[in-house]
Amino acid sequence: MLHLNTRRVQEALAIFWSMYQQMLSAQDGGQYVHKGLPLVWIADCFAALGFPVHAKRYYMLTLCEDALHGGGMVSPQDTGIYFRLAWGRLSDAELRRYARLFHSLGQTYRDERLFPEALLQRVDQRWLTEFPSASEASSYWTNPKYAQHLLAKLGDGSGEHLELLAEYLMSCMPGCRTMRRKRSRSTDYDVVCSMEGFEVDFRSELGRYFVCECKDWKNRADFSTMAKFCRVLESIKSKFGVLFSKQGLSGAGRTSDGEREQLKVFHEHGMVIVVVAIDDLEAVANGANFIQILRERYEAVRLDLGGDAPTMSPSKKTVGKRITRK
Repeated sequence: MLHLNTRRVQEALAIFWSMYQQMLSAQDGGQYVHKGLPLVWIADCFAALGFPVHAKRYYMLTLCEDALHGGGMVSPQDTGIYFRLAWGRLSDAELRRYARLFHSLGQTYRDERLFPEALLQRVDQRWLTEFPSASEASSYWTNPKYAQHLLAKLGDGSGEHLELLAEYLMSCMPGCRTMRRKRSRSTDYDVVCSMEGFEVDFRSELGRYFVCECKDWKNRADFSTMAKFCRVLESIKSKFGVLFSKQGLSGAGRTSDGEREQLKVFHEHGMVIVVVAIDDLEAVANGANFIQILRERYEAVRLDLGGDAPTMSPSKKTVGKRITRK
């Protein structure tokens, strides 16, 4: 707290973040550890930095921890999170409703209760009322241990864990509001995203709403996958989409099959579909900035920079090498 109180906020944030990661590591045997203390201090650091969206997220993660610890009740006398949220951030009724929800979800999803991020994903986003500040636009924070937890569950046949991972990575971008597993009268949406608060960043070109498609397959996404996803985006008048494909895109590096259709979709419809593969997901789980990855993928399609910013292939032979299109 000395660093925070003396306005050495970045140093304080690093200390509290390390403390949070150590407490998560202590749960490796499956024994729950209450992590509210570092989370509330992390939120205080973000508030001091002028990052309102990050601060609100970590206050909500603190509320989740305190709700699990308090059996669904959060006392103003016994917790520091009540007044931090109640003073202009969340009404008393909403605060108590979320506390009950978190406790109930913790009883239902016993494995996920180790990660407050997992439970926060399973409630509505009415709590997200803040808009990102200009200073936090490029700030991207994820819990690597939670991302690695979801990565380890890929390939189970359900597809749900890739959807959860995709939604989590998108929701950690300031200004990106997400909804998972929504259905229209004609199709299913794995993840629906809406952008708020950006004017000059590349994200201003993504449009108000866009969709993420998730393919936790053993094979690469192909031409038909890309063509079908294009039709989904057309149906909602969107010019941007993200295809989370565990094995990447067919024809990558050869401008054929799926990769060729990716480029044709842009040239014929003005629609940018970026592909995020397992290498990208592992990179983010190890600390990479997902905003930068999206920017590179977006520019590769829009500016036809295939050789400089290639769609990542899961093959280890291509990692770190430049792929030249013929």
